Amino acid sequence: MTVRPGRGGAAGFTLIEVMLALSILGFITVTLWGSFSSAANVKRRTEAGEDRVHAARVAMMRMTREIEMAFLSNSENPALSERRTMFVGAPHAGLDELRFSWFGHQRLRANSAEADTGLVNYYGLPDAEDRTVINLMRRETRRLEPRDPRAIPGEAYILCPAVTRLKFSYYDYKKKEWKDEWNTIGADGAQYLPTHVRITLGVLDERGQEALYTSAARIQMTERVDYRPRRQ
Repeated sequence: MTVRPGRGGAAGFTLIEVMLALSILGFITVTLWGSFSSAANVKRRTEAGEDRVHAARVAMMRMTREIEMAFLSNSENPALSERRTMFVGAPHAGLDELRFSWFGHQRLRANSAEADTGLVNYYGLPDAEDRTVINLMRRETRRLEPRDPRAIPGEAYILCPAVTRLKFSYYDYKKKEWKDEWNTIGADGAQYLPTHVRITLGVLDERGQEALYTSAARIQMTERVDYRPRRQ
């Protein structure tokens, strides 16, 4: 049906022309929406990748600084099966685990049984919401005690989310070689610390590819020190 103009009026549109215009408008709207949606997804992925990279760099700096403050005490009771001070690095297929005593604990609770020393533990743990994602965890005890470290009060939190690997290697300055593990616990354990610890941490970047970061910590006190904690 065609709308005819009246005298002195403007020409109208046919129904087909109106439907064609609406179809073109709808196509343009869908195209623009798809472009905006794709740009928003790219922006989110880029920001997520940048956040992971930033978290990885912060985690590397923190681990390096903390490992450099590791120590062993010469005042251990040999009759006890557990030790207050230790340096235990265990290799695993994906993420290595490292537990060590250090001098850098900060007391945040007034009148609590805390000290300037504690045990720090780095380990991997599946994410609570997505079990395929592995987070790098950090746990620190509030003091040193000669018992199972898991039973000593402390706090654990995610140091770096969604990591792909964590590898430690230790330099034995007496044997002049790098080792994949280190253990100061037990009769056959090393009675000193490595001079250097090499750290490799992997995360996914904004393109979904693994980005590796490496650092090296130089431990200052490799030999045992005459340290005895004060009674609380």
